[in-house]
Amino acid sequence: MPPRAWSGRLTPRVPAPAGMVAPLASTPPRWKLWLKRLATGLLASVVLALGGGTGTYWYFSRGLPSVEELRHHVPAQVSKVYCRNGEVCAEYFVERRTWVDVSKMPKHVREMFLAAEDADFYKHQGLDFTGMARAFLKALRPGSRAGGASTISQQACRNLLLTRERTLSRKVKELILTPRMEAALTKDEILNLYVNTVWFGHQRYGIEEAALFYFGKHAADLSVGEAAVLAGTVQLPHRINPLTSVSKAKRRQTYVLGQAARHGFITQAVADAEIAKPIVLGPRPPPPVGGYYAEELRKTLVARYGDKAVLEGGLRVEVPMDPRLQAAAESAVRAGLEALDKRQGYRGPLGNLDLQRWTALRTLLEGRVAEAGRQKPDEELVADLEPLQALTVPDEDPDVGRLEPEEVDGDEPIPSDDERRARAVRLMPLATAGDLVALVTAVDDAKGLAVVDTVGREGQLTFASVAWARRRSGEGALGPAPTRMSEVVAPGDLVRVRLGKAVPASRRLEATLTQRPVVQGALVAINPADRTVLAMVGGYDFGTSAFNRATQARRQPGSSFKPFLYGAALASGKFTPVTIVNDAPEAVRDPWTGKTWKPQNFEKGGFEGPMTLRAALTKSKNTVSVRLIEALTPQVVIDFAQKAGIRSELPDNLTLALGTGEVSMLEIANAYATLHSLGKFAEPVMLTKVTDAKGTILEEHHASFEEVLPPAAAYLTTSLMRSVVEEGTATAVRELERPAAGKTGTAQEYRDAWFSGYTADLVVSSWVGFDDHSSLGPNETGGRAALPLWLSFMREATQGVPVSDFPVPPGVVQVRIDPASGLLAGKAVPGRTESFLEGTEPKQEAPPPGQVDPNDFLLHDGRRN
Repeated sequence: MPPRAWSGRLTPRVPAPAGMVAPLASTPPRWKLWLKRLATGLLASVVLALGGGTGTYWYFSRGLPSVEELRHHVPAQVSKVYCRNGEVCAEYFVERRTWVDVSKMPKHVREMFLAAEDADFYKHQGLDFTGMARAFLKALRPGSRAGGASTISQQACRNLLLTRERTLSRKVKELILTPRMEAALTKDEILNLYVNTVWFGHQRYGIEEAALFYFGKHAADLSVGEAAVLAGTVQLPHRINPLTSVSKAKRRQTYVLGQAARHGFITQAVADAEIAKPIVLGPRPPPPVGGYYAEELRKTLVARYGDKAVLEGGLRVEVPMDPRLQAAAESAVRAGLEALDKRQGYRGPLGNLDLQRWTALRTLLEGRVAEAGRQKPDEELVADLEPLQALTVPDEDPDVGRLEPEEVDGDEPIPSDDERRARAVRLMPLATAGDLVALVTAVDDAKGLAVVDTVGREGQLTFASVAWARRRSGEGALGPAPTRMSEVVAPGDLVRVRLGKAVPASRRLEATLTQRPVVQGALVAINPADRTVLAMVGGYDFGTSAFNRATQARRQPGSSFKPFLYGAALASGKFTPVTIVNDAPEAVRDPWTGKTWKPQNFEKGGFEGPMTLRAALTKSKNTVSVRLIEALTPQVVIDFAQKAGIRSELPDNLTLALGTGEVSMLEIANAYATLHSLGKFAEPVMLTKVTDAKGTILEEHHASFEEVLPPAAAYLTTSLMRSVVEEGTATAVRELERPAAGKTGTAQEYRDAWFSGYTADLVVSSWVGFDDHSSLGPNETGGRAALPLWLSFMREATQGVPVSDFPVPPGVVQVRIDPASGLLAGKAVPGRTESFLEGTEPKQEAPPPGQVDPNDFLLHDGRRN
C-alpha cells in the first residue's frame, strides 16, 4: 500500500477527563543507564587498548633484530698474546671476555646467578609481571628511579640485542623481543648467553674473566661463596665488586646466599658457613710488561686481519717476547732515564693543594681504603694522588671523575665533586706500589725532613734524598744545589715519591723524591740465532706516551754507524785492522754536496797522528772515518749497510761516515745482528704464530737467513768492536766478564746517544734523546747516557748464561803482529794476535826497536794499499 500523504493539518491534543491523571512515559532505572554507559566505555577502552597495543607493537617491532641469530651468537671475545714461556702477556679487546660453556660448570655457579637475579627463571616465559608491577610502584615514590624486575631473559635480550639506554622505547622493545627469544632458545642457552655477556666491573665481561680477575681462578673452580660474590656483583658492578667495596660486596653476597637457601639451591647451613667467611681476593697478576711490544704487534695484526678480528675475534697469538728480559729492559730504561733526568735538575712539584681541602678529601679516601678488597686481611693499601693534580690548576676539568648515568645507584644520592675526585684516585697494595704521587704535610728544616701522606701510610723524605733537586731557571740554566728542605718542597705540594722500607722506631716509610723524566729512551734485544725480538721498550712509560721510539722514530746514530763503514773498508780488501791511517786535521771538499768542511773529533783539537784502523775505531776518530769514506765512496758504504739490514734512506755524501743518516732502533739492532751472525741477514721476528678462536692456524713465522756479507769481513768488524769494549769508549762493558763487541754513538750537539753491541748470545741496542731533538746537555755521550741502559739490561740477561766466544769463520787468519807498525812481530818485538782476511796478512817483519824504516817516512793512508 502506498504511504498516505500528510494533509498538513495537526491533530489537536485531547485533554484527559476531569479527575483523571495522564499516564507518564515508561523510563529505565538510573543504575541501568550508568551500567550501560560503563559497559560502553569499557568496550571502547578495550577497543582502543587493543588498537593502541597493536599499533605500538607494530611501530616498535619495525627494524628489530632477529632473535634467530642468537642460536649461533658468540659475543666479542678477547684476543690473547702468549709469550715465549706460554704466559699471557697482552690482550686486545673491546670487551674483555673469554667464552665458556656454563653447562659444564658446577651446579652451584649457575644457581647463584638464579638466586641473585631470577629464581623463577625456569618457570616463567621470560617476563615477570609481578616484578614489573612492583618496580612500577617503586618508581612512583618521590626521589626513586625505575629499576629492577628484569628477568635473566630480559637482561640477556638487552645485552645482546638492544642498548643500555634508559628510555621507554628501549623497554618496549625489550618486552617485545624477550618472548621471541624465549621461543627461539632453550633456557640453558639463554643462561649461557647471560653469564658470558654480563658486565662485572673493572673492564671484565663474562663469568670467566671475572673469576680470573677477582679470585685468580677459572669460573669452573669457584666456591659457593665466590660464585655468590660474582652473582651479586652484576646488580651494580662498579660499586658492589669486591675490589672497590668489600663491605657492599659482602652485604650483597649475604643476600644472594640467603636467596639461594630460601629457594632450595643450597641448605641454610651452607649459606651460614659461607657468610661467616671473609671475602679474600685472589692473587693479583704482576703488572703487565711489554706495552710497546704489544702495541707494535697489534698494529701488525690489524693491518692483516682488521680491527674487528683483533679486538673481538678471540685470536690466539704467540710471540717470542721473554717476560723476564722484557721486565729487565723496562727497568733498565726507566733507571737510566731517571738518572739522566736528575742530572738535568728538578722541575718542581706537580701542584699545591690547600690543606683544608686535603683534610676533606682525605676523609673520603680513608673510607675508600677501608672499603677496598684485599688479597689478605693484613694487606696495606696506599693511594696515588695524581688525579688530585687537576685541583691545583685554575682551569681544572670539571668532568674528571664524573660518573655516567647508568653508574649511579638510584637508591643512593648523586656523589659530590669531592666524592668523584676520591673515586678517581687509584689504590694499590703497599708491597707492590711503585712511584706514586703523595702530598707533603710537614717540612722541618732543622731536622732536614719532610712528611708525605699516601693515606694508607706516611712517608719521610730526608734531605740527602732530595739533594739532587737543583731548580732550573726560566732560561733553562741549572741553579745551585739546595741547602735546606724547604727549598725543595712545601706543605701542600703534590710530589712524586718512591716508598721504601720502614723508618726505625716509626710507622713512617722511607721515601725518595722522584719525577717522571721528559727525556726518552728505548731498547731492543734480539736473539741472533733465530732473529726473534726478545724485548722491546719504546719509551719511559707506555701509559703516558704510546709513541714507539724503537720502531717509529728515526734518529741519527752518530758513531754507532761506523762499524758499517769499517766493515765495508775491510770487505773491500784495501784495508786491514792494522792499516796505518792518519788522525790529523784536514779541510775536506765533499764532491757529493760541493761543501768544504773540517771534521772534528770528540776531543776538540785532539789529533793523534798515525794509528791503526783498529785504534781509530776504538777511539772513534771522525777524521779517519772521513778519510775511509773518501777512499770507498759513500755508495759502497750505503750498499754494505743496506745489505746488513738498514732500510732507511741514507745520505749519499761524506757526512754519512759520522752517522748523519736517520735510522730506527730496530733496523740498526738487526743490522748489528747481521754482523754478529757472520754476514747472515734475516728479518726480525716479532710474531711466530696466529690461530683463530677455533684453533685454525692462520700464520706461522721463522727466520729465513741469507748470507749477504762476507763472513770473514763481518767477523773482523766484530773483532774491531771488541777493542771498543776492551780499551775504548765502552770499557764499562768489561764488567760482564765475557766476550762482547759494540760501539757508542753521539749525534751532533748531543741530540742522540746510542750504544749498540752484542755478546755471543744476544744483540742489544739502546738509545736516549728528547722527542723534540733538544740537546741532552754537555758530555751526555753514548757512553754516559745510553751505555748504562744497555749494561743494566745485560747484567740481568746474562745471568746463568754460560760464557762463550765468537766463532772464527773460514777465510780468517790470525798472526802475531807488532801493534805499532802493523807488521809481523819478530823475535825482538813484543806482539799480539791480530785477525786478517786470508791473503791480506802482513808478510814483512817489524824492525827492531829504535830502527827506522825509510819507507815509512810517508804514511800509507786508505788510498794506498
